[in-house]
Formats: sequence, structure tokens, C-alpha cells
Amino acid sequence: MAKMVVPSGDHLTSLVDEISYISPPAPPLSQIDDIPPEYFCNGDNRPPNCGPNCECTHMVDIPLGAIVEVVLVDEVQQVNISHPFHLHGTAFYVVGLGRSPNKSIKKINLKHALELDQMGMLERHFSKPPLKDTIAVPNNGYVVIRFRADNPGYWLFHCHFLFHIVIGMNLIFHIGTTADLPPVPPRFPTCGDHVPPVTWY
Repeated sequence: MAKMVVPSGDHLTSLVDEISYISPPAPPLSQIDDIPPEYFCNGDNRPPNCGPNCECTHMVDIPLGAIVEVVLVDEVQQVNISHPFHLHGTAFYVVGLGRSPNKSIKKINLKHALELDQMGMLERHFSKPPLKDTIAVPNNGYVVIRFRADNPGYWLFHCHFLFHIVIGMNLIFHIGTTADLPPVPPRFPTCGDHVPPVTWY
């Protein structure tokens, strides 16, 4: 995760895996067929000419029942900011948390975290890990979470700072397929089908 900051200190956009989340034009849970496929992207599937800071509906597909591990790394390097990440739809186990265990790496980023993990330096603790739905990622640090994807749907995963949500520090975990979901109820409201009454004064 990262933020783009202009010299004045104003935040322009927030990123997860170099993608800034924008909301789709309709809710995926009930109107997935109304959303053009090109709205969606992820780390492996980016729009052409997207550049280093993509803007799209960041969605990661996960098979129902899969064990998912997520490594969150603070690349912001701002003092006294620990991003509280929250997952809707399921809780997760916190199996690792800390700052860079390698003293030669002054400022950790995802590349460094993956290198440290390959060297076995990102420790995981599987004996009674805490079960949470929100975890603060330490400044210049990392968190490793795990969960079983047993609740089908489209679940938002986001920083809980409201401003960071608004400027893109989110993604959707899409668990399962349409066949794993209950059908949309008959006459269920859809985006754009409600016109409020107009009162003239």
C-alpha cells in the first residue's frame, strides 16, 4: 500500500498493489452483469497503458474454501501512521506482525518483504494467533494475515481511515462464483431504478 503525496503535503491518491480503487457503477453482489468487465483489474490483470498508478475496481478472485494469506506492507513511511485494515465478510488470523527484521533495510517495502520472506525472516506464529477483522499495519512494518474463504460474495478490504477509503486504499475479495451465491430476490431494487418524488415549492 502507498500514498502519492504532493510537495504541499496534500494526498492525491492511495494505492494497494499500485492500484487506486474506484467504485463500480453498480453493486457486484446483485448486478455483476451490469458492470463492464474492463472496470475490474488486479495485480495480474491491468488495463493497457494503465501506468504505475492504475485506477480501477481492484478485485481479486478467490476460490470458495481456499486458504488465503495476505502480506500487508507499509510503504508510506510517515511517522505515527499505522493503517488500520478492515475485512468485511469474515475474520482473519494475524500470524505475523512487525517491522523489518533486517537492520540493513531502513525502509521496508513489498519487494523487501518478499525477499525477507524468502529468507525465512518474516516469522509466522500459528499457535493461538489472534482472530480479528481489523489490524493496524505498523509504520515501516508488515502484517501477515490468513483466513479461510468460506463466505461467498464480494467483500471490501480497506484502510479504515475514511479519507484513505475515499482516495482508493481498498480492494474487493471476490470469494466463490455466482453459483455459490443465493439468487437475487424478485423485484430487488437496482441502481438507477428509483426516482424520488419531486416536490415544488
